[in-house]
Amino acid sequence: MTVIIRLKELRKNKDISQNELARLLEMSLANVQKIEYNKAKSIPLDTLEKLCRVLGCQVGELLVLVDK
Repeated sequence: MTVIIRLKELRKNKDISQNELARLLEMSLANVQKIEYNKAKSIPLDTLEKLCRVLGCQVGELLVLVDK
């Protein structure tokens, strides 16, 4: 099993661009893209909190465990 992040789906539902999300999270576009494309090896809890706040979701809506 693997954990995936539904960032792209949730971000698009809120009509937020990657650039806007990076600005709101006060992080680089490259880091937002790493998270969105499931290339990040880890995501700090404070970043998860900010993502959930900006996207209006719970952590369980953002992170999903799937069969690989």
